Amino acid sequence: MKKHMISKTEMKLDETTTPDARLGWWEEARFGMFIHWGLYSNPAGLWNGCKIRHPYSEWLQASERIPRSEYQALASSFNPVGFDADEWAGEAKAAGMRYLVITAKHHDGFALWPTRASRYNVMDATPFKRDILGELAEACRKAGIKLGLYYSHWLDWEGTGGDICAVHMANEEYTHPSEEAFEHYWREKCLVQVRELLDHYDPWLLWFDTWSERPARYITSQRQEELIDLIRGRSKRCLINSRIEQLNPSSRVDFISTGDNEFPEEGFGQPWETSGTLNDSWAYHALDFDWKSVRQLLKNLIGNAANGGNYQLNVGPTGEGRFQPAASYRLRGMGNWLAVNGESIYGTTRSPLGKPAWGRITCRRLPDNRTRLYLHLWDFTPGTALWLEAPGFQPVAARVLETGQPVGFSGDGAGVWLRLPRELHGLELPVVALDVIGDL
Repeated sequence: MKKHMISKTEMKLDETTTPDARLGWWEEARFGMFIHWGLYSNPAGLWNGCKIRHPYSEWLQASERIPRSEYQALASSFNPVGFDADEWAGEAKAAGMRYLVITAKHHDGFALWPTRASRYNVMDATPFKRDILGELAEACRKAGIKLGLYYSHWLDWEGTGGDICAVHMANEEYTHPSEEAFEHYWREKCLVQVRELLDHYDPWLLWFDTWSERPARYITSQRQEELIDLIRGRSKRCLINSRIEQLNPSSRVDFISTGDNEFPEEGFGQPWETSGTLNDSWAYHALDFDWKSVRQLLKNLIGNAANGGNYQLNVGPTGEGRFQPAASYRLRGMGNWLAVNGESIYGTTRSPLGKPAWGRITCRRLPDNRTRLYLHLWDFTPGTALWLEAPGFQPVAARVLETGQPVGFSGDGAGVWLRLPRELHGLELPVVALDVIGDL
């Protein structure tokens, strides 16, 4: 294969699209789907009849230190006949999600598209022989869902020079690559594949993944900027997350990705997100029954929105390409809530009024110097009075968002008293939309 070099055209930064213009849709969306799916989905957290040591089933190869030849043989049985891209996009849409990010290539190095950089891909190495990303891109387009792609640019266990995770897998076969070996991987696989993803699927975002001090040895500032230049030179819209180098991200990234399932008490001074799981594992794990409740997942979404952040909720389809019933149940439960309360999430901004004991607040600017406060009630008693500390604001209207029921109110200059209807007892995480006059 000819050595790939980034051209001067690719290196040129696109100055016509500002970060704010690129980010508009993402900040408005607030809620997206993450999908972890690949060769590891068939073993489903088991190896040789035993539960693997790592809680994440996609870490199978590292957790069990499986020889490369043995692990890569899993490709011969990867034949997800139940995969239906339209169903996946439909699940995301029904959940109220506005975008979807899938593991185009995870740490094992296997690609879900027919890449020219390696035969270790769905078209060349499996009996399935279908372009999964292509089908999903078309399904998302039809459903009005924006497609993003996860790409493991640092770890790659195929054996082409990517790094390993020494905590789990260091042995005589798995060793950290030399600088020369990583440079070969970087040029011949990573940059080639990222360019393919941009040119063939035109993603709305690329999600990279690092989390420790080790990547800095390989993902140097020079390589980091080279990768960003490649993306900016080929796409006017593609967003880049901070985990391109978690400890020292470029100032040119578009948003912060927190650690796995991390929900910060406060937001950040720039756009940010949390990626979280429905249970414990990211990819499908047949023995992972630790499912979060719909209520808890909604509180995660609301809490992040109240801090000005997004929530990217993960699904791990089975090896056949199907969503588990427990996953669909939770996604549809969230979608049902958003169908009547979505106004309080989509396009809202963080609240300047803190975190009251009874719940969380998001807000939206309205015409005529008014602001709509969305009071998400977590801990309250129907039929009682609720106090909102909001000095200087004059309340003008209040109603229950789901039902339209009016809510009585009064203001004394220091805040607002709300008379909560008794009928709220039948609503799950009700929202009161309170319009006030005053500049937040």
